[in-house]
Amino acid sequence: MVSSERDEGAGTEDAPLELQRILRRESRLEALRRTALMDTPAEEAFDRLSRLATRVLDAPVGLVSLVDGERQFFKSCVGLPAPWCDLRQTPLTHSFCMHVVASGKPLIVQDARQHPLLRDNLAVDHLGVVAYLGMPLTASEGETIGTLCVIDTQPRVWTDENLYVLEELSVSVMKEIELRAIRELEARALEAQVAGAEAEAARQRFALLAELSAVLAEGFDLRAVLARAVRLVVPLVADGCSVALLEAEGRLRRVAVAHEDPREEARLRSLPEPPALISPDRLDAHRVTRHVRLTGPGGALLRLPLTSHSRVLGAVTFSLGPTRSLGEIEVSLAEDVARRMAMAVENARLYEESREATLLRDKFLSIASHELRTPLTALGLQSRMLLRDTRHPERPLSPEVIARKAQVLCRQVERLGHLVDELLDISRIAQGHLSFPLEDVDLAELVRDVAASFREELANPGIRLVLSGVDAPVVGRWNRLRLEQVVVNLLTNAIKYGRGRPIALELKADEAHAWLAVRDEGIGIAPRDQARIFERFERAVSEQHYSGFGLGLWIVREIIQRLGGTISVNSSPGVGSAFTVELPRVSSRLPGPLLH
Repeated sequence: MVSSERDEGAGTEDAPLELQRILRRESRLEALRRTALMDTPAEEAFDRLSRLATRVLDAPVGLVSLVDGERQFFKSCVGLPAPWCDLRQTPLTHSFCMHVVASGKPLIVQDARQHPLLRDNLAVDHLGVVAYLGMPLTASEGETIGTLCVIDTQPRVWTDENLYVLEELSVSVMKEIELRAIRELEARALEAQVAGAEAEAARQRFALLAELSAVLAEGFDLRAVLARAVRLVVPLVADGCSVALLEAEGRLRRVAVAHEDPREEARLRSLPEPPALISPDRLDAHRVTRHVRLTGPGGALLRLPLTSHSRVLGAVTFSLGPTRSLGEIEVSLAEDVARRMAMAVENARLYEESREATLLRDKFLSIASHELRTPLTALGLQSRMLLRDTRHPERPLSPEVIARKAQVLCRQVERLGHLVDELLDISRIAQGHLSFPLEDVDLAELVRDVAASFREELANPGIRLVLSGVDAPVVGRWNRLRLEQVVVNLLTNAIKYGRGRPIALELKADEAHAWLAVRDEGIGIAPRDQARIFERFERAVSEQHYSGFGLGLWIVREIIQRLGGTISVNSSPGVGSAFTVELPRVSSRLPGPLLH
């Protein structure tokens, strides 16, 4: 049914209240809200329909209006004069469209100036509205939310053809509105789905980290714990995960591998050990905390250091296939995993170090009590004998006897002093207080001086010290006191374990380095023991047969390393041993390769 000038004239007194009731009806406003079109920018889909209406109907203005309880908003406003085209809305005092919305029927106005209901509407004067043709936009639930209308600034007779065209176009406008509403609902549903997926992923990540922390805290069998940990990581964090730990000599050793594809896991396990990444005495965490991130057509690789308290413990590697992304969320989760693994490794190593420290303490106390008791026993025995002999005036001691006993006492005091010095060196090295002021040192002269001080020990039959390469000066920037300590310890060992056979001490040098070799023909060292003899309280023979703390070679190695050099051993049981020291003539600590 079409509203016209004739049937709009009745009941004008009640129109404002009735209009307000209809326009503010909650069901209608809810239908309008569901379109999500109020106060949205112009869109070409609506402007195209408005332009088509103005062209086909030969009208200067075409509007797609949405009407709420207070105003009308123009989703499209083709041909609307300024400033209304910029505001894109008017109050209801300027609205013809509210009558279409209230009635739910088309409104045909030939000349608003003569219309009994509209002639006082401010749109006549302010917008120049004279002729008006408006079609209702009715939602699927039956609520009218707005209009498609055309406006002319001159009186006009609208034909049935005009009405038909506008009605067809209004159907298209309403379909566009509903289509847009559907797209909006789909977008919201997709956002909700994405948000739900993200929330679920966050929950899974939290659960993973919680379970990972529980697994890593289960015990101190580090390999078993890390093997379980990498199984948890796959596949939530990555398709594959492997952990390599840094060993004392600066090598990485793979300890745990997991991958979704059993064949790929087997391949990873068969790969050679990773290369050395860091020198064990160069733990500069500020240089190694960044990750390595490689992405290519075959997938992505993320490698993170395991660090704790400025100490590098190893590395964890995550691998992803080409279908998985490596974004900031993935990197952040991998970093959380790496932090927890590093903490577990650090705790396990602290536990192991604590256990080893306890064993070392017990071993040290046992060795120390034995080693210190020997010279103290000899001192006590000789002192008592000397005191006893001095109390017999009828048997006075000759100067030769007194000198001999005094020599025995001096040797025991020197031995006791040497043991005390070794114990002090342990503390100094552990605390980093072992002094190393550098000076110009003639190593050849130093070797000759040390050899001369061993004249008494070398006086035994069969022992003969052969020096070579010590005639010409070999000068370098070293510490004389510490180098003398090295030569003394090596020569002492050669005498102790050399079975009374000849000893060779050889010195070589070039412009950059000096080499010192001490060879004996003694009991030798088994291959399995050649690495551990450089550790604290370690020896290749029983302490019951050979005295000492087992600290000499450890102290030698520490001194040589702090001078930038190396020490090695070449030995065979029953054949003898050769210890070789290599020193740069300009001593400096060169940094090892860092984790990369």
